[in-house]
Amino acid sequence: IADSDARPQGGAHALAHLWDNGKTASKGLEDILNVRATAISNFSKDNIRTNEPYSVLEDVFVPLYFFHRFQVEAATKVVGGLDYNYAVKGDGQFTTKAVNVNTQRTTLNAILKTINAEVLAIPKSKLSLFPPRAFAYGRSRESFKGKTGVGFDALSVTSTASDMTLNLLLNPQRANRLVQQKSLDNNQLSLDEVLQTLINESFKKNYKDNYLNEVQQMINENVLKYIMNLAVNENAYFQVNAIANNAIKTISSGLDNTAYANQYKRLIKRFNEEPEEFKLQNVPKIPDGSPIGSDICSYSSN
Repeated sequence: IADSDARPQGGAHALAHLWDNGKTASKGLEDILNVRATAISNFSKDNIRTNEPYSVLEDVFVPLYFFHRFQVEAATKVVGGLDYNYAVKGDGQFTTKAVNVNTQRTTLNAILKTINAEVLAIPKSKLSLFPPRAFAYGRSRESFKGKTGVGFDALSVTSTASDMTLNLLLNPQRANRLVQQKSLDNNQLSLDEVLQTLINESFKKNYKDNYLNEVQQMINENVLKYIMNLAVNENAYFQVNAIANNAIKTISSGLDNTAYANQYKRLIKRFNEEPEEFKLQNVPKIPDGSPIGSDICSYSSN
């Protein structure tokens, strides 16, 4: 498959991805999440040299925390995905077909683990490893970004990670394909099912642990804004707009009278009153990842 088909985040080919692992995208993601969890559990001050500042330890942790980022991108291409060839008459190749519905559902379930608060929350026991940065060891474009000044922002990290997944999963082109594939095969995965499953795995989650509850709010805010984006996006089908607006109503109807719930209600009320004013709010930017390579690996290199 051509690079132009494999590279876009909204790409349709389920098997075309630049950095992919595993027999299937979902199995690869499950394996990577398990490796990530084990590595985070084992992470300690021994991951840097003696006499190195702890600031270095934070930067070492960045690629570990986002270890799943490329496999998430591969997995999301399965949802609403296609298998196709650049067939020519007489070569015997099939042209195009939708990905099997069971494969899509299995992959969706794996993807949703990457917006699970227990997966994204950095263990409390590890947070003391990340004190304010030492002099001359400031943050770079490959560091975590946050909103807490010099203090380590454990909550914004989870917002960045969940934003990464949702930006890929709720891509307007992907949403359009979900509507189309359902119209062609009633047994197929639908956009409505994706959004309802997403709501069940976010707004309907409750944690007694205060830390996990705060992480969940970071995730919920991102879920809401990306559904809102589908509801008004000009590149999305009318049907996508309608289904997304219905999902927003579902979220609103399930909210109680807590402070956070009331804030979600205010956001939804403002959106319903002035949908044309909606803009995707930026979260702290994810550190650089792709392209993977040396400093000379660039399009401008000769």
